[in-house]
Amino acid sequence: MNVVYEILSLIKEPFLLVDSDLKVLSSGQGVKEMGYTPDSLKGSSLESVVAPPFRRTVDAMLDTAFKLGKPTVGKVEVLNAFGERIPVEARVSAVEEKGHLKYLIVLYPQSVINYDLLKRLHIPIFVLDTRGNVRFYNEYGRTFMKEVSVSELKDGQSVRVANKEFTASVVEAVDGFRKVRIITLFSDFSPFDPRVKRFAVAGILSALASHDVKNAISSLILLIELVEDRKLREKIRGSVNRIYRIHQRILNLAKGKREVSVFNLSDLLDEIEEDLRHKLLKKNVQIIRDFPRDFTLKTDRNAVYEILLNLISNAIDVSSPNKNVIVQAGVSHGVNPKGCEKFISVRDFGPGIPHEKINKLFRLFFTSKKEGSGLGLFIVKLLTESIGGKISVWSEPGKGAKFTLILSEDGPEGCVQMHGAGSG
Repeated sequence: MNVVYEILSLIKEPFLLVDSDLKVLSSGQGVKEMGYTPDSLKGSSLESVVAPPFRRTVDAMLDTAFKLGKPTVGKVEVLNAFGERIPVEARVSAVEEKGHLKYLIVLYPQSVINYDLLKRLHIPIFVLDTRGNVRFYNEYGRTFMKEVSVSELKDGQSVRVANKEFTASVVEAVDGFRKVRIITLFSDFSPFDPRVKRFAVAGILSALASHDVKNAISSLILLIELVEDRKLREKIRGSVNRIYRIHQRILNLAKGKREVSVFNLSDLLDEIEEDLRHKLLKKNVQIIRDFPRDFTLKTDRNAVYEILLNLISNAIDVSSPNKNVIVQAGVSHGVNPKGCEKFISVRDFGPGIPHEKINKLFRLFFTSKKEGSGLGLFIVKLLTESIGGKISVWSEPGKGAKFTLILSEDGPEGCVQMHGAGSG
């Protein structure tokens, strides 16, 4: 076995080794994921595997790999054995063996379903291929497999199982190198607003996309090192790190994962300010910190991040240019007999909230913004309750508003901290 084929034997992903005439010389066992067999592709043209709109792109990648003498990476679409167009990342290398030019094309999927996550969802959910074969169903879908012809369900269709009405939501997705349909059944037993179901499906798809985001982040981290300018490299690295933090928070929230830790509030606000920098600069708004620099909290950091990000972002939105947003924090002794209560408040000096609207602020889909979704404060309330906290609102028209988050902490650790002024 020569060196080239030794290398090929180690590649688990689908790959194509083609000659200078773009005829397939070899392909690995990974092409089975695309519905092919290695023998079925041997001798065929590369064009038969690449989706027509991307054939020129692939030609350019081959040419670049040859001229530069190093691998070239690009996003293209390939055709699986069922004629489905699948988005992939293609990595092309030019290889010379015994005077003959060859190209190695390794294909990486851009979308992979997180089946472990689907197993945790407390609603019936199914994954089918485009031919109607059920590839997966979770524990909550087991009963429906016996009662309903899942492959025939249409989006919006109602079904009745065990004296309960359910509505099907059907969306198309890509899992690896095949297209699939994800079918979710929502109970009609409770009068859910249709928007709840729409956002639930969007949430599921966002969680499933987390794997794709992680792959993209990994690629970016590698590419950062190719940037020669140190300042630019550090700036890009900071942006990628922020993307990673957002990805991790979405994934943890989707899994319902709660991670209790002790963390510094000022460090958390540093990250929030960085993520909201464009908003702050646009309005010339500053965040004033009124608490000790060493003030800590013991709870779920991701949840507090999302809560404060929403509250501070809203405060900036309602603030006039050149105004400040004040974040206060402190300790209230004697409230929790086993420990203490800590508070964080976000104060703006905007137009304030009419009294008749204050009781509606945390309702799902309630918004006073023209382009608002009505999700932000609803999510704030859910996250606050999920970590055992409470949230309150004070406002006077013309004087602004203040949202206060109250969290209980057991044990003496950290409870000696007293509220005080400081720049943080």
